[in-house]
Amino acid sequence: MRRLHCTAFALLAALTACGGDPTASSPTIVLISLDTVRADNLSCYGGPDGATPNLDAFAAVADRHESCVSTAPWTLPSHASMFTGLFPFEHGTQTFLPGQGHRGDNVFALHGRFETLAEALEERGYATGGIVANSIYLRPGLGLEQGFDVWDVRREPGRRVTERALAWLAGTEAAGAPRFLFVNYLDAHRPYATGRPDDRARARLDELIDQVMVEGQEPGALGDEVRALHQRAVTQLDQEIGRFLHDLRQMGLFEDALVIVTADHGEAFGEHGVVEHSKDVYEELVRVPLLVKRPGQTRGEVVAACASSVDVPGIVASALEGDGGGALTELFPRTPGSHPVVAENSYSRLRDLQRFGTRFHKRRRAIYRDGLKLVIDSTGEHELFDLGADPGEARDLAAERPDDVESLLRADLEFTEPRRFQGDRALPANLTSAEVQEMGALGYGGDSESK
Repeated sequence: MRRLHCTAFALLAALTACGGDPTASSPTIVLISLDTVRADNLSCYGGPDGATPNLDAFAAVADRHESCVSTAPWTLPSHASMFTGLFPFEHGTQTFLPGQGHRGDNVFALHGRFETLAEALEERGYATGGIVANSIYLRPGLGLEQGFDVWDVRREPGRRVTERALAWLAGTEAAGAPRFLFVNYLDAHRPYATGRPDDRARARLDELIDQVMVEGQEPGALGDEVRALHQRAVTQLDQEIGRFLHDLRQMGLFEDALVIVTADHGEAFGEHGVVEHSKDVYEELVRVPLLVKRPGQTRGEVVAACASSVDVPGIVASALEGDGGGALTELFPRTPGSHPVVAENSYSRLRDLQRFGTRFHKRRRAIYRDGLKLVIDSTGEHELFDLGADPGEARDLAAERPDDVESLLRADLEFTEPRRFQGDRALPANLTSAEVQEMGALGYGGDSESK
């Protein structure tokens, strides 16, 4: 973990001595992560009409990236990518296949040798705060808290998350330093906070898992019902995002701020035989929204270049002015359209490995190019999709188009192999009893032996 507090203080002192305002080229930066929200949950991305009026209104004054692919179908590796500008095969923050008798969580933490966006901004004089609702895979000890002055993790509904975020902004105002705020909302994650206690979302979701993943049946009407419950939770969350953005305006921060809204991954409701997330790299699991309002921006634009979670730090760097922004651009050079787009899943979480036998004893990676998507399977059972003609990935073209498969395999090898994680992995500490209970509440828990 790199922390050069002296550099930050020296920069501030130099700016002050020259009569400059250290915040003039250092806008307030707000990064909002909507846990478990697909792109097509939002009306502005083709979701149900009127489902997300506040996010749609925000998109009207922001850059809406037409296509954004999460680097992974679950929370830990995708957030590690948002914070480092690196893919999971580079930062190594993934699940692994545990050996017999393994008793901890089967994840590697983000290694301290990687500099995060928060660390880089802290060095530039920013106050840094993380207000987090995912109490398991954003918990302290997994490395994502690197560079944050405050990393406040509590599994609470969106209303309380908003209150905590606004309180942090209010509490840091007097210091006069520029601010970077990361906010993580969990309302669209299991058990889907629909606002209606009679919805029985958790029970219906478990029934869908049994129907699709245990019994091997089609999702049918139950899949439609569970997806509607999830959409209701996203609509409920949209109201909270609207309240947060309204209060940001009331505080006089919105207009000149850089505000980014995205998601860590999507959710499946029986498509491709998958329910929930963290299990594969199909579009319903990795296609996420990306909305970026730059300082002073008042009119929305649609950005065609395919974006990725790794672009978030580069987008921040490109929005900052002066020498500090240039240094950040060197540290985080990736921006939409400047690199191959890759999504990957390494095995799965412990509960899936225990419940579904050897089904997930493999690694899956997708690479995108010119409307094609190749899913590379460690067993050799690759799949090729033409997303323009087949956005639902219903027709595998691998047997029909072997030249495209070979070309994309070469492109993947050339991009990933020289950049693979090297060295010792970082294992997190064993879970506490309270964290084990949290895992169960969020659907992550393994059996009693694994705890």
